[in-house]
Amino acid sequence: MAERIGLAGDWHGNQTWARASIRRLATDHGVTTLLHAGDFGISPGPDGEAYLDAMERVCADFGVRVLVTPGNHEDWRHINRVPIEERDTVGRVGWLTNHIAVLPRGHRFTLNGRSFVSLGGAPSVDFQYRSQGHDWWAEEAITELEAAAVAAAGPADVMLTHDSPMGPWWTPRVAELCATNDWGWPQEALAYAAHGRRVLTMAVEGVKPSLLIHGHYHLVDETVIEHDGRSCRIVSLHADGQGGNLALLDTERLGVKWLGVARVADQWKKV
Repeated sequence: MAERIGLAGDWHGNQTWARASIRRLATDHGVTTLLHAGDFGISPGPDGEAYLDAMERVCADFGVRVLVTPGNHEDWRHINRVPIEERDTVGRVGWLTNHIAVLPRGHRFTLNGRSFVSLGGAPSVDFQYRSQGHDWWAEEAITELEAAAVAAAGPADVMLTHDSPMGPWWTPRVAELCATNDWGWPQEALAYAAHGRRVLTMAVEGVKPSLLIHGHYHLVDETVIEHDGRSCRIVSLHADGQGGNLALLDTERLGVKWLGVARVADQWKKV
């Protein structure tokens, strides 16, 4: 029997939203594994510890395993120090708690007979307004060596990222956002972000996924592209509190079923 798999975009340590989402995915849809596309909420200090403790409790209560492809707004110093262990079929990963693991860059695993590769991280376009080691970590950016290693390891059915690659490997709404600068970010910041997308694209072109799932841009979109004689479905997951933050993964057809926002909001006070 195929495992029920959920998808989620950025949660930013929003404990209320995150707990309600786990509950909904498990009780309404039978999800036992959640693939999280980053900015999960891995933060330093007591607040970060309290969030992980709360998330571990709800995951244990509802029997959900969370596999995090980390984002940019995560404590990368902590992520890189988490011991890598092989506890189950997902292989050697960093277990933050008994039910929550962070996937190392380039990690490959299999679910429901489909091959997956994870490549987390992204440049923070607002890095100039953050403090190194407090709410920003330079390790957030994927290196060219890491991207080259992922590409060299060859194809996978599904690629999990936080950032989006460049065109043609992006959804229309991400392409539109990257073509504008409504927030007035400095050119240095825009160049940093664009370089990150270029580096990620190097890896994507080697993996040649049939499905690519990412977060980061706080919008929801979906498209299918044709590239080098192959098709790829690109899925952009929204952020906490928004419709399109949650979805179900269809591993047979390599598609997604979007979940709306209302039921999660209704459950906030019940968890």
